[in-house]
Amino acid sequence: TASAEVLSSLTVTSTSDLQFGQIAVNTGGSVTVNADSTVSSSGSLVSTGTRAPAAFSITGTPNTSVLVSLPTTSVNLTRSGGTETMVLSGFNSNPNGAFQLDSTGAASFNVGGTLAVASGQVAGAYSGTFQVSVEYQ
Repeated sequence: TASAEVLSSLTVTSTSDLQFGQIAVNTGGSVTVNADSTVSSSGSLVSTGTRAPAAFSITGTPNTSVLVSLPTTSVNLTRSGGTETMVLSGFNSNPNGAFQLDSTGAASFNVGGTLAVASGQVAGAYSGTFQVSVEYQ
């Protein structure tokens, strides 16, 4: 006897971006926006405005376990209209590790990270992308 179950394809949708708010730089430092929505900063800078983790929704086969994979290397955010960059690293997720889709096949998760801001960072709007993946566990 042999048997198999074919699972629905997983769909991951970004529902909001990772936001570090507005940063006033003195001698540089970092801003961390964690996946659990806590925020901290280091160095000599001021961080204000909207700071929030990225949010994602997942759909797939009900009541199955999935695992989120985050970037293991840093990514650059580049200034709009320029070439200056800031480094985004230290990615974290909430929930962390494997978790279960609900009885409708849905779940959501957040992703945070740490942004390094250099002393004398050029003013402007910076943006970049990072990849996350989700697989059945």
